[in-house]
Amino acid sequence: MTNETSIMQASEMISRVFKNISPEDMQTGTQVVSSWRETVGSISRNGAKLAAHSHVVDLKNGILLVEADHSGWIQMLQLHQKYILTGLQRKNKSLNIQSLAFRLTGSDAHLAETAPFDMAKERARLQKQFDAEEEALKKTGYAERQMASKNQQATDAKNSINFQNSAKSSTLPPELQQIFDKFKSEILTNQS
Repeated sequence: MTNETSIMQASEMISRVFKNISPEDMQTGTQVVSSWRETVGSISRNGAKLAAHSHVVDLKNGILLVEADHSGWIQMLQLHQKYILTGLQRKNKSLNIQSLAFRLTGSDAHLAETAPFDMAKERARLQKQFDAEEEALKKTGYAERQMASKNQQATDAKNSINFQNSAKSSTLPPELQQIFDKFKSEILTNQS
């Protein structure tokens, strides 16, 4: 015997499952699934089979997660990834689908909750951190001491190069020194 209170109608069960999903999300999901089937199905030769063996699982942060029932189908989808992505973007401009990710049926792989890496934001964050650290160094005088030390090192290196160059010029082999002296005197004679 079954307890009358433990039996639930199918309509009530469906209502409970979909209670937390907004109508907009439901519409978006239907739109993406429909676009997936249509776009993948339009691939020449194997499109219908690809659509039958794959389906959309999730969409987060511009990444569409697709599941296929065999790794061979995933490889075929990857071969046509650019075509599929272009088709999905044209059909769903408002969804901002930027890339595709694939998983094998039965895998528990899922899309991360975090937003995709934004290079401009990271650069701005690092610049702000750098500026704050530089300001702290200036307050302690460390930055000026380091700059003075680097300037002194640069001056020392320059002086060392000049000294080496002057030392090299005075240590020419005698036969080369004679050639230069002769060349110098000819130039001076021609100018007079």
